[in-house]
Amino acid sequence: MSRPQGVQPGVLAGNSVDASICARSGTTIERRFTAADLPRLRDAGALNGSQLTARFAFSQFDGHVAIDGELDGTLVLPCQRCMKSFELPVSEQFRLIIVREAEELEQEFGGYEAVLADPARLDLQPLAEDQSLLALPLVPKHEAEDCDVRVVEAEPEADEPEPTQRPFGNLRDLMRKR
Repeated sequence: MSRPQGVQPGVLAGNSVDASICARSGTTIERRFTAADLPRLRDAGALNGSQLTARFAFSQFDGHVAIDGELDGTLVLPCQRCMKSFELPVSEQFRLIIVREAEELEQEFGGYEAVLADPARLDLQPLAEDQSLLALPLVPKHEAEDCDVRVVEAEPEADEPEPTQRPFGNLRDLMRKR
């Protein structure tokens, strides 16, 4: 039975693929995601207007499905200094290997990061979401010259030191009066 034209080998419904078939045939799949498609990314602060393109190039490595991927796009995030939104360009590469057993997560796979999943029904959306979360900066903010918040210089210290307060300084005198 022949496959309909335009359908890539191993592609199932939606964002699910049979990664084993994709790896055997050397398939490359590209998917576009918005902030609405990636709820954990929205929870991390991504705003409407965020768009990412993920490319997944499947191959085989050491008897496992390997994925050489790229993540490109723009994330719209709130600046943590001025609280206005700004666009953060994202361009990340990742290398994943699909393992079936939790014990295999600790193994070394030649530069690939092990991911526990079923290669017969691999959902690409969580993989793209994981990589986009890893691409987020710890503190999203504009470049200093683009931010509306002005940095206030600290006032220079006066030459005259402030008087030292001694709350119990006269306690000795009070004790003697008794």
